[in-house]
Amino acid sequence: MQISSLNDLLACDKAIPSQPVSWEVPEELADLYTLYLNSDPAPENLSRLQYLLGINDSTAAALGEMGDRLLNSTAEEENFVF
Repeated sequence: MQISSLNDLLACDKAIPSQPVSWEVPEELADLYTLYLNSDPAPENLSRLQYLLGINDSTAAALGEMGDRLLNSTAEEENFVF
């Protein structure tokens, strides 16, 4: 699923408000949330996606911190010169 699919989900939800999705593998939902988080979304969209994916606030905060660490380590690796 790409960012455009998550945006489609949010657009459908805006037209007809939805309940959180049910999914067998919660880690996949966390991956989708992290993917969307890293796309620099509007805060209200991120908040609504968090609700739709059934991700609680503490999990969302942890995913945000992990994403920040990954972005910082990637930037450090790119700046490393042999």
